[in-house]
Amino acid sequence: MSRLNTVVNFLNEINSKSTKDAFGSLLTLIEDLENKNDPEPVEVEIVDVAYQLLEKLNLLESAMRKYSNTEHVLTGDKLDKLYEHNHKSGSSTLFDN
Repeated sequence: MSRLNTVVNFLNEINSKSTKDAFGSLLTLIEDLENKNDPEPVEVEIVDVAYQLLEKLNLLESAMRKYSNTEHVLTGDKLDKLYEHNHKSGSSTLFDN
């Protein structure tokens, strides 16, 4: 399996119903712990780490989307594009392709 396919599969899994349900449960837990009047230190730690997890996961997803949208295959036309933008000089100005 290619690296790009692995990235796409991971992105699909992140956006699957089961994963969204799991993160929905995590958000509910965070909300409950944030609304608690006198949270235990471990509950404060859970909220802090959960927010870090969600933030890092969003950053990872964004980076992977950029990676999957860029073309990583050489098409062989890069030299052609360079020549197209090259200003002609000398006898090459007499001949148009």
